[in-house]
Amino acid sequence: MGVFPDLASETPLWLALTTVGVNAVVGALRAQVDDEHHWDIVGISTFGVLMGLGGGFIRDLLVGNVPVESLRTPWFLATVIGAIVLVLVFGRWASKFGWLVRLLNAIAIGLFAISGVAYALRADLPVISSLFVGVVSAVGGGVLVSVMKDEVPAILVTSAPNALVALLASAVYAAVAVADTSLAGVSGIAAAILGHYGAHALGLRTRRATDASALLFTRSKK
Repeated sequence: MGVFPDLASETPLWLALTTVGVNAVVGALRAQVDDEHHWDIVGISTFGVLMGLGGGFIRDLLVGNVPVESLRTPWFLATVIGAIVLVLVFGRWASKFGWLVRLLNAIAIGLFAISGVAYALRADLPVISSLFVGVVSAVGGGVLVSVMKDEVPAILVTSAPNALVALLASAVYAAVAVADTSLAGVSGIAAAILGHYGAHALGLRTRRATDASALLFTRSKK
């Protein structure tokens, strides 16, 4: 037994619901602030569900864990519904709490990434396959929302390196889990937070893939 709980396989319910709720808020907000399309309540709700639960759906389907975890209890869907209601009522003031949304989004990336890796490793998938599951779990919900909005997913073009942050969290978890799965969960989430804020503080963005320099980052102009 390690000093820390294994956040990948024994995620506290409050933390899991918080991360799902934050993602659902972000998804619903993406619909609400879209002036090009006039999304109705069904559209906003769909985006909230996809962003909040989509990554977990993809993770569970990839490792054959069905019915998916988030449908085995009413709390996850109830949290998403609550998040959608919050956006409908308080969405216009959400920008005032951008710092909190950013922090919880970083935690969400880390938690989805490490849980994806952990599930895949327990399913006896190779490490490289497990890292893939971790990254897809972390960014899958956002990709689904972008597809629904007829947009190119941000992770596919020059943007903040969210997919690479997810890969970092996944790799840290997989490496540390060899010695201590409890410490691995905390380390993976810490890596996601540090990577997320580090990239934001330095203004780092992924580069256009025209040559080998695409492996490096570029700094956005402030």
